[in-house]
Amino acid sequence: MANFNLSSLPPSMLHKILSKVATTSIRDFGCARVSFPGFNAVGREDYFYKSADLIFFNDWLDQVNAVRTFRLKCYQLGNPEAIYLRGMYEYFILHLLDEGREKIHLAGERGCLLAKYVDGMMNLAFSIDHRGLVHNYPDFTREYADRMYHMIASWWLSGHRGYGKPEMFMSLFERIDPNVCYDCWCSAIIEPVLVVSIDGSRTRWKCDRCFWQCAAWDFCNEIQLTSNEVLGECIQSKI
Repeated sequence: MANFNLSSLPPSMLHKILSKVATTSIRDFGCARVSFPGFNAVGREDYFYKSADLIFFNDWLDQVNAVRTFRLKCYQLGNPEAIYLRGMYEYFILHLLDEGREKIHLAGERGCLLAKYVDGMMNLAFSIDHRGLVHNYPDFTREYADRMYHMIASWWLSGHRGYGKPEMFMSLFERIDPNVCYDCWCSAIIEPVLVVSIDGSRTRWKCDRCFWQCAAWDFCNEIQLTSNEVLGECIQSKI
């Protein structure tokens, strides 16, 4: 490392390194810009703030003011994750349902994977009929839903609690029937086909109807893991 020359790296690599530093510590982000002109140049570019990863920031509580400034600039420049976090704040805290959903949807269209998942699953959950069945299946794959669900449920997004489960999702959670396999042909397979999840667990294969029914139930049950983390951070940063 003593012979490692940062000046030899292309701007794209410097961008990735600085993004990782900013995600790990906003204080180190400032130090990196001071210590190396290349990082300082990258840190002044609008593109850096438009594409910065905001979901896994670790300095929300320790460096609130610096994070507020950083996130506000990201939001003003159209960063999809900043838009998503603002949408979640408006929806769950300010109860600006239309405005919040619009921002969550916009963030998904602009490439925020978590926003795309939340938007699709909210559409799914709110499509429940009088029988407790859901109908408006998302346009992403089961594998995508599995990956996003485990990201939400991971320890990265489970901290900074302090919010009860939103009443609207508690109501949906109670109305959705997760036990649809009893009248579905997939429950009649004599030798069950097992599906390996991203976390290594194995579950019985389900048809689309059963899969999305259970996915909607799980989403409403675990939505507080998303809202608690990001909303706690939004309250701290006030964007």
